Amino acid sequence: MPVLLPRHTLKTFTTPVNIGTGLIDANIVRTNDNLTGVAFNAHDADTSIHVQSGAHSSRPASATEGSFWVSTDTRIAYIYTSGAWQALDTWSSGNYHGAFSDSTDQTAGAINTGTLVTFDSTDVSNGVTLVSGSQIKVTNAGTYNIQFSVQLANADSQDQDVWLWLKKNGTNVASTGGRVTVVSKHGSVDGHLIAIWNVFLTLAANDYVQLYWETTNTNCRIEAIPAAGDHPAAPSVILTVNRV
Repeated sequence: MPVLLPRHTLKTFTTPVNIGTGLIDANIVRTNDNLTGVAFNAHDADTSIHVQSGAHSSRPASATEGSFWVSTDTRIAYIYTSGAWQALDTWSSGNYHGAFSDSTDQTAGAINTGTLVTFDSTDVSNGVTLVSGSQIKVTNAGTYNIQFSVQLANADSQDQDVWLWLKKNGTNVASTGGRVTVVSKHGSVDGHLIAIWNVFLTLAANDYVQLYWETTNTNCRIEAIPAAGDHPAAPSVILTVNRV
C-alpha cells in the first residue's frame, strides 16, 4: 500500500528483480528497506528539510529559503522567504481580522489636545489583537482595511469640532485625519453625530495602530448609549480590521 510521506525525500528505490531469473529478489527488497529507514532517520535531523511542524514557539529563527513551517497550536502555516517567516492563510479560519469596541464614555482633559481612544472589548480576533487597551496589533504583515465609528455627543450650547486620526507605532499616519462638527445641545438633548472612517494601511508583522481624537470643547465626549426600548446598546467606539 503506498504511503504519502510529504516530509521526506526518499533514496532511489532499486528495482527488486533478479535480472537473471526475472523473479523478485528478497535480498534487494531488504536492502532497500534498510536504506529507506536510514534515509528517513538522517533526514529528520537535516536542517535543510523543507516542511516541518510543531508548536509555534519551536519554530526556528531562520531556515532554508522556501522552507515551510506549520504551527500545530495556532494552526497557521508559514513560508521562509527573503530572510523572514511569512504567514499563509492555508490553515487559518478565514483572513486575519479583529473587531473591538468600548462600552464607556470617553472625555478629553483639555481642548485641542490629542487624546487616545481606548477599547474594553475584543469582539472577534484572528491574528489581530488588542494590547494595553488601545493598541490594535497585527501578527502578520499585509495591507489591512481599518474601519471605525465613533459616537460623539455635544453638551455645549455651541456647535463644536472634533478631529479623528490614526497613529502607527506611535507616529501620526499621513492623510488619516478628518474633522467633523457636532451640533449644539438643543433644549435638554445633547447634539449627536456618528463619525465613520475607512482607511487602508500596509503594516509589518507586530505593527500596531491607535485611534486619537481632539475637540474644541470639553463638553464634547465620545458617548456610550445603553440599550433602551427597541434598540440595542450603542458602543462609544467600534473599530474593525481585516487583511485584504
